[in-house]
Formats: sequence, C-alpha cells, structure tokens
Amino acid sequence: MVMIFWWVTALLLVAALTVWGITFWHRRAMRRSPVLVANSRYLERIPSYVRARRTARVLRAAQVGVAVLAVLSASVLSGRIATERLATPEFSSRDIVLCLDVSGSMYEYDTEILATFAALVDDFEGERVALSIFNSTSRTVFPLTNDYDLIQRELENGAEAIDFDEFGYRLGNREYSEDKVRQYVEFVEGTRGIADEASIVPDGLASCAQLFDQAEEDRSRSIIFATDNEVNGEPIFSLEEATERVSSRDIDLYTFYPGAYECGPQCFEELQTATEDQDGELYESSDPEAIPSIIGQIQKTQAEVLGATPTVLRTDHPAFGFVLTFLSLVGILVLGWRSR
Repeated sequence: MVMIFWWVTALLLVAALTVWGITFWHRRAMRRSPVLVANSRYLERIPSYVRARRTARVLRAAQVGVAVLAVLSASVLSGRIATERLATPEFSSRDIVLCLDVSGSMYEYDTEILATFAALVDDFEGERVALSIFNSTSRTVFPLTNDYDLIQRELENGAEAIDFDEFGYRLGNREYSEDKVRQYVEFVEGTRGIADEASIVPDGLASCAQLFDQAEEDRSRSIIFATDNEVNGEPIFSLEEATERVSSRDIDLYTFYPGAYECGPQCFEELQTATEDQDGELYESSDPEAIPSIIGQIQKTQAEVLGATPTVLRTDHPAFGFVLTFLSLVGILVLGWRSR
C-alpha cells in the first residue's frame, strides 16, 4: 500500500509545507518592527490601497483554505476508496442441461423452470447451458452454449409457449389466439414422433446425456431432469439403464418430481431408486414455486463439489481524490504566484 501510494505521501507533505509556509510568513511579517513613513496615514483613505489590502487578505485566506482542502483530498485518496464484490470463477467450468418432460401434466412446472433459469442467466459467467425437451421423442432446443442472449431468449420463449392448457383447449373450455397456439405447436414440435405414445422418460433422459461434449476437459456436468415418470409407451432404455448411462459419464443428476396424476407411489419410488442409486438427488414438490429454491440449492451444491471458494475482489476508485488533490495544489501555486 505504501509503495502504491508513495506519491500520495508526497502530496500530503507538499500541502502541509505550504500551509506551514503561509503561516510562518504571516507570523514573521507580524514580528518585524514597523517602518515609520512620514505623512503616510492618507494611504488608508486611498481606494486603490484599500482594495489592494482587502485583496491580499482574501488571497491569504484562500491559500489557507485551498491548502486545507488539498490535505483533506489527499487523505481521502490515501484512504483508498474502493468497492468489493464476491466472485467464484470456478463456476465458469460448469455445464448444465435442462431435460424437461413436456407431456401435458408437466406444463405448469416446465414453465416455472424455464422462467426461473431465464432470470438466472444474467448472473452466469462462463457456464454453458443446453435445453432438451421430450415426450414420445426428444428435441434439442439449443445445444450447450454460453451465448447468454440466445439462452435467455429461448428460455423466455419456451416458458411463454409451454404456458398452455392443451387439455382445456381440446375440450373447448379454454380459448387461445392463433398466435399462441402456433407458438405452442412450434415449441413442442419434434417431441411427438411416435403415435399413441407419450412421456417416454428413460429415452428422454438418455438423449439428454448425449448433449455433453468436451469429454476430455475437467468440467462440472449436470442434468436437471423434470418428469412425473408416467410412461405411456415402450421405451428403448429402462430407467435404471438411463441413469446408469448418465452416471458413467460423470454427470450429476438432479431430478424434480412434482407428483403423478395416474401412476401413484410406484412412479415416485421407481424414480427415486433409479436417481439415488447413481448418487443423484431427487426433489419432490407439488408446488411449482419451490423450483427457484431447488435450483438455488443445486447451484450451492455444485459450488461445494467444485471446491469453489468465494473471492473478494476489491476495486479502487482514486479518480475523485486524485483530481481534487491535483486541482488543490494547482490552486495553491496560482494563488501564491498572484499574491507575490
């Protein structure tokens, strides 16, 4: 700190010597024996003399004031005004795949997950995110990328598109504009490739595991997997095979289970066993508002796994103090020259 701000010490010394010099000069002048000049009393009545003496007093007072200001501003500068913030650069080596079941029973939860992640994008610093959705077949909405403008746009569009009650629309008790219907259809396009089948959960998860690239790099890889596990069809993989496939690639699995409408406890137990057998974590909640806290917990857990230690970054802001000190010293020199 002393090495960095050695010049601040010099400025303080100059300002202090200036104040001392002004004071010393004034006191010395006062101690001198007065020189008697005959017939000089009339000078005090001459307007130009009165103005000159008043100007001299103002200049002396201004010199002292500016010198004091120089000392104060130099003190502020040497105090190193700064701001601090916490940074965790380890997060830049994290890949996250959002793997969402977009069958009709999951719309409400998918909307919340997408909207929550869209809000988190502003805080990302290097993380890569991908989005994959599935029903009877899978569709990659966008691959792993750190293009945050694209991520945020796609997540927000997806949250708006999936906020749709297909069952109510088909029954005619919910009305949507043509644009809204088209937006929904375009978003889920490619997830209904097999007729009379829906929510093929194991195949959807296995497909999400394929999105991770750069296998040779030391990165944190995670899947946030949201499903009610109500499978209606014949999957290629079993759920156990799919979770084993995820684990074999060193991918952390976070499963969100909102509850099942038809399957009952069996769906939950199967999902829980398959997730936890591979050291994954399962979150059970029927409240979509719980998703932000779940995602926050996932981020915290991943930070601990990565060994991320928040670092305090301090940024100095010397501009104000420096400019004020510089101007004060210039003012002292100008006033000294003027009062010669």
